[in-house]
Amino acid sequence: MRKWVSVILITLLLAGGAVLCAVRWQAWFGMPPEHPWTGDTISYAMPAFTHDSTPESLDLIVLGDIHNNLTREDYDTLAARIPQADAVVQTGDWLDRGQYYYYQLLMREWTNSGLYGLPVIACPGNHEYTKGIGKTISPIWVNTFLSRADSCGRIQRLYGVPGASYYIDLPSARLIAIDTNPLVRVVHLTRTLTWLRNAMYTAGDRYVIVIMHHPVLSPAKGRANTLIYTSFRHALGQADLVLAGHDHSYMRRAPFVVLNTAGKRKTQRMRFHPEMTDTVPAYGVISLSQPAFAEQVPPLAFRVFRLKDGVLIDSLYVKHD
Repeated sequence: MRKWVSVILITLLLAGGAVLCAVRWQAWFGMPPEHPWTGDTISYAMPAFTHDSTPESLDLIVLGDIHNNLTREDYDTLAARIPQADAVVQTGDWLDRGQYYYYQLLMREWTNSGLYGLPVIACPGNHEYTKGIGKTISPIWVNTFLSRADSCGRIQRLYGVPGASYYIDLPSARLIAIDTNPLVRVVHLTRTLTWLRNAMYTAGDRYVIVIMHHPVLSPAKGRANTLIYTSFRHALGQADLVLAGHDHSYMRRAPFVVLNTAGKRKTQRMRFHPEMTDTVPAYGVISLSQPAFAEQVPPLAFRVFRLKDGVLIDSLYVKHD
């Protein structure tokens, strides 16, 4: 009898494993087929941010998840709304997949748009990574968003951890980009946390603005990132502003902000807290103005606008003690 029970259990386990692999094979071990590209090949290196761009002020456009859903007309509209913008900050998943086809779609819409020529400061999302057991960041993302800044010597990278974590000093602010994709391994998480604390500690009088794809606090049901929450909540709570994406929603619980610009897949939301706003495609604008007196620290304003019409839906102001 025991022999038959063992045979039945083994058979059920093997059958269940075969079904699971059949369902999840594409997500675990493969990427979707490469789409053919029928247009001209577009190559563009994002320019690096320079310290003397606008010494009297700093204005950054903040974009959340996009997934190749913004057109050139959308970028033109954003440029018209923020004509004084100095750079673009993006919190990951700009591409829907880390493949050549989607990179070319992005470049087709971005090139010669109103935002073309602005430097881009970005962190990679999970969609810029290959899928499977050995996840790796797409070389396309590195060549597009990171190599140019690296070559200018204005960027300090985190080495010894896969992915692309770095910080760059802007006028009045240190912007720290954390690649959250490798943090599922504890060794990478602890190294990144040590590096982050040092980057925040050595920022001096600058504002500390952190961008990351997976949020510390998630507004979506069932999408909490336990490792990131327990490991980074206290350290990042000392930052002036922490910008994230991934959950295709908008949420603010200072200093933590989750932003969605054009991600169309909706996630079920948790019950709202008073500081949260409704789910809506939106973009943000960070403004640091020149102080009236040299000894003053300029105030940081973060405003959030609805994408479709530019209506202000939320605002946050930060001031150093």
